[in-house]
Amino acid sequence: MKLPQNNSVNSVCLAILNYNGRQHLENLLPTALAAAKQCPVICSVLVLDNRSTDPDVEWIKVCFPSVKIVIAPENDFLFSYNQLFTQLPDDIVVILNNDLRLDKNFLAPLLRHFFQKDVFAVSASSYDWGGTERTIGPARLNYQHGFYHWYYEPQRQELCHTLFASGGFMAVHRGKFLELGGFNRLFHPAYCEDLDLCFRAWRRGWRSIYEPASIVWHREQASWNVSPAARPQKLHLRHALLFQWSSLPMQRGRLARCWSLIKLFIGGLFRGEKLWLEIYPRTWLDWRKMRKQFVNLKISEKELAAIQKAMLASVEKTSS
Repeated sequence: MKLPQNNSVNSVCLAILNYNGRQHLENLLPTALAAAKQCPVICSVLVLDNRSTDPDVEWIKVCFPSVKIVIAPENDFLFSYNQLFTQLPDDIVVILNNDLRLDKNFLAPLLRHFFQKDVFAVSASSYDWGGTERTIGPARLNYQHGFYHWYYEPQRQELCHTLFASGGFMAVHRGKFLELGGFNRLFHPAYCEDLDLCFRAWRRGWRSIYEPASIVWHREQASWNVSPAARPQKLHLRHALLFQWSSLPMQRGRLARCWSLIKLFIGGLFRGEKLWLEIYPRTWLDWRKMRKQFVNLKISEKELAAIQKAMLASVEKTSS
């Protein structure tokens, strides 16, 4: 696949986040290098190492000498990208988890959209590790019972706009990323940081696109090495709440929201599931202390409606 003649992309970097992930890199790096060779523009492969305690860096230097290595100042999870983006010269950076395999033609379908100056990010599509089913599709925003919900539509495998591009395998316009200030530390260490980033881009009129022709295989949550096991669920709920309170209009639906919380709390107690009862009050108290720092993120009902309308517009097709 060739890029459009008026393409403005001169170089791209495949930037792989890693922490003690040699067992994953053994699968990913050969496919990343193969994809880089097929890239229609100059393409480098880089590992952003989050201070691995295993000898990952030494192994990469021996086994994959063409792969660039940048060692982060500290293990700052996905937020290590914020500093990396300031150091790179490339027009487009493709952010990758280490628990992936890439199709050799992974890049061209992503890059073809960046000839349009208002494109911020393009998300690849993912299969499960065995390749039996698609695990994501375009992301959508829904409002129900006083709360907002966002979800993937894996059954919808077509080129279209998306609420956000997946932070595990997304191509991002580097200049726009820096202009937005990168990932928002409100969502440290993980979850909803990609949603927040792309939502702030939509507010600027910068679009995110779902591209099903770009394929990865994903071993989901394999790069998470956390304890206790429930921590990802706790972080996801905490940051889902913070995103709503910081960014979305919450004036309507107060009664519905209260009734939903009552049912969640009581139902959770009967089932022995105390996630909401544990996380909601603590997160609300934390938010009350810090909300003045993020007042600029809040949008109106009118602005949200305009973003939703823009996401429903068709994506301009490019020549291949």
